[in-house]
Amino acid sequence: MASPRGKNKSRRRLPWPAWAALALSAAALLLAVRAEVKLHGLVLGGLGESFPTRIFSAPVALGEDAPQDPGRLLERLSRLGYRAVSPPVEPGQYQWRAPELLVFLRGFSLPLPAQASGLFTLDTRPDGGISVRDAAGSPVPQVWLEPETVTELSGATRIRREPATSDEIPEHLAQAVVAAEDKRFYTHWGIDPRAVLRSAWHDLAHNSELQGGSTITQQLAKNLFLSPRRTLRRKLAEAAFSLYLELRLSKARILAIYLNHIYMGQDGPVSVAGVKAAAEFYFDKELRRLTPGECAMLAGIIRSPYRYNPRRDPIAARARRDFVLRRMREEGYLSEPGLRSALAEPLNPKPRPIRDRRGHDYFVAETVRQLLPRYGEEALFRNGLSIYTTLDPLLQLSAQNAVRGLRPQAALVSLDPNDGRVLALVGGKDFSESQFNRATQARRQPGSAFKPFFYAAALEKGYTPASILEDAPKTYPGAGRAWKPKNYDGVFYGTTTLRTALAHSLNAATLDLANQIGPAAAAGLARRLGITSPLEESLALALGASEVSLLELTAAYAAFANGGWHVAPRLVAAVYDAEGNVVEFASGERQPALEPAPAYLMTSLLRSVVEEGTAKSLPALGFSRPCAGKTGTTDDGRDAWFIGYTPRLITGVWVGDDANKALRLTGAKDALPVWAAFMQTASAGPAAEFEQPAGLVAMDIDPASGLRARSGCPQRRKETFIDGTQPAEDCPLHSGGVVGWFKKWFGR
Repeated sequence: MASPRGKNKSRRRLPWPAWAALALSAAALLLAVRAEVKLHGLVLGGLGESFPTRIFSAPVALGEDAPQDPGRLLERLSRLGYRAVSPPVEPGQYQWRAPELLVFLRGFSLPLPAQASGLFTLDTRPDGGISVRDAAGSPVPQVWLEPETVTELSGATRIRREPATSDEIPEHLAQAVVAAEDKRFYTHWGIDPRAVLRSAWHDLAHNSELQGGSTITQQLAKNLFLSPRRTLRRKLAEAAFSLYLELRLSKARILAIYLNHIYMGQDGPVSVAGVKAAAEFYFDKELRRLTPGECAMLAGIIRSPYRYNPRRDPIAARARRDFVLRRMREEGYLSEPGLRSALAEPLNPKPRPIRDRRGHDYFVAETVRQLLPRYGEEALFRNGLSIYTTLDPLLQLSAQNAVRGLRPQAALVSLDPNDGRVLALVGGKDFSESQFNRATQARRQPGSAFKPFFYAAALEKGYTPASILEDAPKTYPGAGRAWKPKNYDGVFYGTTTLRTALAHSLNAATLDLANQIGPAAAAGLARRLGITSPLEESLALALGASEVSLLELTAAYAAFANGGWHVAPRLVAAVYDAEGNVVEFASGERQPALEPAPAYLMTSLLRSVVEEGTAKSLPALGFSRPCAGKTGTTDDGRDAWFIGYTPRLITGVWVGDDANKALRLTGAKDALPVWAAFMQTASAGPAAEFEQPAGLVAMDIDPASGLRARSGCPQRRKETFIDGTQPAEDCPLHSGGVVGWFKKWFGR
């Protein structure tokens, strides 16, 4: 006879199918409850859960090695929302008692290195120097102001949306979306087995990402109820929610909610959500007024709002629209004449709306352009990333102000020459008029701004600033006809030193140098310093015949400023996921590319450009700090350049016309004033001098001969040499003093 204990045990045991059924029932009940809670509170057009990606500026260092103008320091605090109180007692407060600033820093944990919250005293000087003390009065090397939030790429707090009812959605728009995204939408129950098998086969056959496996219902389920993470558990939950939505709602209702949820593009910091807001944003129209071609364009944008933005890339947008129209014809939604009529429609996106521009648009757009291939659109716009950039908001605004209002187009980039951080980047006069970034996407001939690479290559080969070059008319053989280059002003010096040739940008002397060292040497050095655009290894390269971008050319000059190190320009400092884990971190590594001595000599040569050469008007433009740089002008004044630097900042400016028109621009007349206007506001702290490395010697030379000056030389110049390359011979052109005079006239 079984014991009572055994009987009770046997009663509690259930067969495994029953346990499985109970578990499935419980899971289904939980999913249903969760879905009902969401659907019960759903306002048509609401976005449900969102995972905004935020883009931040760089933290700002303050201290002895990080000077800051007192006025701009207070402006930074104001931008961050710090309040002036007396005395500051909690984070986000400050008190200004010139020259002392008491500030209660909020602190931050990301990005690394973190800054602790606390009260600090900053003793400022009129020249921008700063010393820091903590609350106990102990010196602190430096402190950091937290980054600014520059923009959000998505998120419920920065979204433009207008809900549309099922009746408001045009029939052609619904048909276009179904044809493009889910052609069996009206016949499946939320999951399309054929689409799943097709995408799996594509993935196996082509070893690529899954293609087109999700139905409209699955996409809506993911947007409403789930995180964007790609996991098997999420995919199973997505399938379950999709079935529930199909049981709970009509097809028309599912499609309407989907079309009100879908992300449709970015208007600066504001996300455009839903087809009703998108119709206004792209076409300035109500939904009911959209043409079949415009409906197809909106349906095509859904797949990739960045890639198929008709303002950014009209060619790709038209191709996508036409693809959708042909799919509509295949599904019977358009007649053949209707298809031809829709294909003939122009895109005609309306101009981007005027809004309160913060001046960061070009920088943000370039950041997105660089990150998109690494992360993909879903991760970048929906996964809640925190992107910390190298942007300095005040320098960015100064850069935008410097180029705004110019007659032709212009671009400006500014970097830290020591680590390649891009502090400001402006790709045009007005982002609302043109989103094309002329600092990164345009390739133009740099003219004489490319010459420094030939002079640097010559220094590597043992040439000196006093080496003599021939500056005279010369004919070079060319394809089809002879090439007779001349100097800009038509004047030839006969013979001249390297220093004078570069300072006055003498074409004939530079070609003489290029002929001696060979174009390959200069091209090789340019590539070591970071030029990635193709370079034609001919003599024409010495005059800037090969096209480069403003960003790569500016960054290549950094090696002259930092002692010979190649630094890669970078806009992104770090990326963290929604949980604060590091996704990527840029350490700012640099590689040796040029020995310190020739790098310093290049700075010395380029200082002559601004002290006596083509950029000598710089002090009159209001900038008088120690600096070096080079102008550049192309044929007929189509492009004007100036790349210049101080020990702390390197900035490049390009001025020209998108259609490459001849405008009679010059680097000195058109690019240099823009550079000066920006650098006046961007430079802070005591004026720093360039550090001279070991292994250099100075000597007086005669500029006419390039040899050691004698007492009888009418001109002399103190020149710097790498030790061992200085001239050992006296100038033979002039005898020395009275003795020389007697020898000349009576010693025959």
